Amino acid sequence: PGTLKMEQHPNDSVTRILDVARSAGSAAELEKFRRNVTVLFTDMKGSTAYFEKHGDAAGLLLVHRLNSMFGDAVGRHGGRVIKTIGDAVMACFDDKTGAVSAAIEMQQELAADSINQGSSERILVRIGLNYGLGIVKSNDVFGDVVNVASRVESAAAPDQILISNSLYHEVGSTGKYRLRAAGKFALKGKAEEQELFEVMWRDGDEDELHSASHSLVMQAPQLQRVAFRLAQIRNDGKQAREFDLTSQLTIGRLHGDVTFPQDGCMLSPHVKLVVEKGQLFVEPVGDAATFFSLVGPWRLQDGDLVRMGSQVMAFRVNSAALEMASMNGTDIAELSAVLQYPVAEFVSTIGDNKRYSVLSGNVSFGRTKATHTFPTDGSMSRSHAKAFHRGEDFFLEDMGSTNGTFVMARGKTPIPDGVTLLVGGQLLKVVRQA
Repeated sequence: PGTLKMEQHPNDSVTRILDVARSAGSAAELEKFRRNVTVLFTDMKGSTAYFEKHGDAAGLLLVHRLNSMFGDAVGRHGGRVIKTIGDAVMACFDDKTGAVSAAIEMQQELAADSINQGSSERILVRIGLNYGLGIVKSNDVFGDVVNVASRVESAAAPDQILISNSLYHEVGSTGKYRLRAAGKFALKGKAEEQELFEVMWRDGDEDELHSASHSLVMQAPQLQRVAFRLAQIRNDGKQAREFDLTSQLTIGRLHGDVTFPQDGCMLSPHVKLVVEKGQLFVEPVGDAATFFSLVGPWRLQDGDLVRMGSQVMAFRVNSAALEMASMNGTDIAELSAVLQYPVAEFVSTIGDNKRYSVLSGNVSFGRTKATHTFPTDGSMSRSHAKAFHRGEDFFLEDMGSTNGTFVMARGKTPIPDGVTLLVGGQLLKVVRQA
């Protein structure tokens, strides 16, 4: 399934992609709209569970109320909301310190708003910010400043504010904020990882370390001496065997530090787990397929294999077209209209290679309550996962499903604690040791 290719469309050519770029105007015209801005993204955690418990009407009212609250905070600090994407907000600021102050106010207001709610009812928000050169036109922002801000937000944990290295250098010397290094960030198109910084917005944050999302490739220095434990999960959901992991561990059917001789789906060896500077990496051996569950938004790449319930799909995207459109201020709807086919889609690797487009830029997958439904898949939750578009990236995020959403590791991949690994036919939960 990893060799699945996207069907070539007659309009999928360099000429058509360049036409999209030209439709945004000449380079000279674009320069009129190019300036330095700070872009902020928010994303709620827990809203899906709220929808499930209280219904669509109550859920929509909650999301609208919280997004309005965030929009008011943006306005008070000199910014403007560019758009809301479901339960996410994108905002733009000319004042760099105003952007950080708005992010802090959002977290503080949300914490105060939910102070009397139980943990199962509480909505959390992750916030990411970036400063840089962007194209600001038609009440929207385009360019790399948006792409990086979105990726920074995807690396944040719920309840956390992360800022890019470029924004840190603009606001770090002001003395207005409590900032600390959060780890290094694999930035698309850059030769070296970039440092991210956490904005501590409440008392006691200095003593709390968040579990990072998948985008961080190295944790903060405080986490360099850590150990992990793998817990085997049985079919009934209970834990069985446990294995300690301090530096390196190889798993296989017959050969490895940990073996599963009865697992006919496992190779020998199958996967290697490595701890480097406090960060856990999973590294498949040869062609062995190892999947990991999502604990936060995952930035999709062309060819990624995804498991949702019993469905296995390959993600396909026209990256060249997306990059060109992002650099020239063209949105996904305009791009898809020009190319006359979906810029991104999921293709089933089972059966008839059925396709599920992401034409709207924000779709969901589930058994009954989703854009794309699979009513006969009993392993899939009613609302299972969502895929959404920002800048030149598409992201995949689990929606609190019972069985999780998994992505296949491609080479050496950083993973956070809390994920579940699917190795052969075994489910192995990753837990950070205290």
